[in-house]
Amino acid sequence: MNRSTSFRIAICAIAIWSLLTVGLRPGPAAAAEAAADLHQLETAVAAALLERRESVQIDYTGDGQELSGRIKDVIMDALKRDDYTSYIVDSYFYSIRKLSGRSHIRLTLNYRETLAQTAEVDRQVREVLDRLITPEMNDHQRVKVIHDWIVLRLAYDVGLNRYTAYEALRTGKAVCQGYALLAYKMFNAAGIPARIVEGAVPESDHAWNLVRVGGRWYHLDVTWDDPVPDRGGAVSYDYYLKTDEEMRKDHTWTREYPRADTPYEAAVRETKQTDPARAGFYESLEAALGWKWLRPEHTAATADELRRKMEEAAASGADGFKVRYLRGDAVRTDLQKAAAEIKAAGIRAYEASILPFGDDGAVLVEVSLIR
Repeated sequence: MNRSTSFRIAICAIAIWSLLTVGLRPGPAAAAEAAADLHQLETAVAAALLERRESVQIDYTGDGQELSGRIKDVIMDALKRDDYTSYIVDSYFYSIRKLSGRSHIRLTLNYRETLAQTAEVDRQVREVLDRLITPEMNDHQRVKVIHDWIVLRLAYDVGLNRYTAYEALRTGKAVCQGYALLAYKMFNAAGIPARIVEGAVPESDHAWNLVRVGGRWYHLDVTWDDPVPDRGGAVSYDYYLKTDEEMRKDHTWTREYPRADTPYEAAVRETKQTDPARAGFYESLEAALGWKWLRPEHTAATADELRRKMEEAAASGADGFKVRYLRGDAVRTDLQKAAAEIKAAGIRAYEASILPFGDDGAVLVEVSLIR
């Protein structure tokens, strides 16, 4: 289900690796690592990235012509080995110096986040998860509590200056890349396999996450679930554990990622049957995700049904009611008519909050009754 809200969606930005520079020029002699083929070269570069090294020298004894044609691919493949490291590299360049049948490679790397800053991210993530996560929590509970914590803890950086998880935790603000990096760290640390997805939305480039819950992969866009401007205590679930099909309505991506093809509602329905001890959690989850409003008992399709909902609430002494109303374009008129017809029940007036719900013209109506 794609449930619309009144939240304004932020334009995001992704800091992708900067310009590659190639040179066939001499350079100073220095201690270097060795690689005899492209796989060994990729492994050496990947190790340097994980260690957050700023300068790498490698003596390559493989085919020099093949190296010249493939080195960009090798570096990109090394970057892709670890999602987190990949998205904190700010820029890099390389040079190749050929001498005595060997290729001497020098790679210079610049990072948005230092190794010490990443260590601080890891420390804070452990500290937060110690408070949020308990051993008896399952995947569904862990994902929701982390998602909600990030949305409530961060605000979108409309200045588009903060790209890292470190900046997100230090300042409380980040663009989509910072949200996705922090989510990646927290999910993996909590035992939830996660990826960072690079793609685009109509407004700009964008980044979000894939997470594996109950053995199945789902898209999760924490940035787009955070209202802009920030609203304390407000959490949206419009982009919470979505399939590829659901996500493609306004997100695109071109790289290969694990397939997300099982609707989350179906997965939860299946899990509930074998997990009665968490019935209360699943009920609150379904309410948060809006699924309960799809049930017949929480839906009104006609003006008469809407009037009966109001009558039942008035007769029971309730302060109000909430219902999904299928005639969204006529809801205000139908509410006024219903209120006029039940004045005998002691209702003097009413207040209504109306939000779009889904793509079929329905609305979610919350009515407060004034006696």
